[in-house]
Amino acid sequence: MPSIRSILVSLLIGLVHAGTLIVVALALGYSIGPSEYTSLGMGWRYGGLVVMAAAPVWLVLRYRIFAPLLALTLTTGYVLGMELTPPGPTFSDVAELERLAEPTGIIVVENGLYIVRYMLNASIWLVGFLFLGLVEYTVRTGWKRLPAVPSLPALISIPASRGQAVRVATVGGVLHAAVMLWFALRLGLTVSGEFSWLMYISSTLGMWVLAAVPLYLLVRHLVVAPATVLTVFMLLTVQAEFTASPDDPHALYFGAWFLYLGLLLVVTGIEVGLRRLQIGQRLRTMT
Repeated sequence: MPSIRSILVSLLIGLVHAGTLIVVALALGYSIGPSEYTSLGMGWRYGGLVVMAAAPVWLVLRYRIFAPLLALTLTTGYVLGMELTPPGPTFSDVAELERLAEPTGIIVVENGLYIVRYMLNASIWLVGFLFLGLVEYTVRTGWKRLPAVPSLPALISIPASRGQAVRVATVGGVLHAAVMLWFALRLGLTVSGEFSWLMYISSTLGMWVLAAVPLYLLVRHLVVAPATVLTVFMLLTVQAEFTASPDDPHALYFGAWFLYLGLLLVVTGIEVGLRRLQIGQRLRTMT
């Protein structure tokens, strides 16, 4: 499919995706209409829903990479299912919950807001979907037993050269750090003390390292498990915000990133060890 046509089809499906979610949200009574936001705010929210769907569709049409679209379909289906199946969202005044005599005008939504949170966190979901696509691309290109990707992107050859791997790791790390810093600021994660700003700097650098290391190993050495586990961590962290639990896992993910890095390094060691064991067994069978 020609590139321009694939882009137009992808944008059209992205618009349908965004429009469907917005129409359902408005029908449920959520205040997410255009009048609720500034032009910039509306573009960020509505545009996020469009791009979040358009990018996975474009990857399918252009490169036959299916994992991001599958993840998008499952996630959007989950969001719509939670909104449209019982018990569904209920709107209550704080006065009802606190047994106050007079209404406060402050509305609390229970069993809902899935679409609203999905829309707000669209950038995080998008980066997670893109990481899934990179994992699939690497696996299908590097492992000859799997169907190859028909059209190879010129920017990434697998295994990548050292320069290519550094560029991929750098860009991926920046994307991961940017969306996770924004997520932390939006959730209002704070640390007491005069030097709380140091936590944000160190954690933002940590978010970069947390993504850059497994992505480098992925495209340079075809070590798949760390990048896959990183993507799972990332998607589970943003998925937990659907329920808005007080025990938000992003505080641990953002603040104690070195623990997750340690887990990724352990996973790396396991995969490398298993590969060497497999190679050793093959050599023994040949002799």
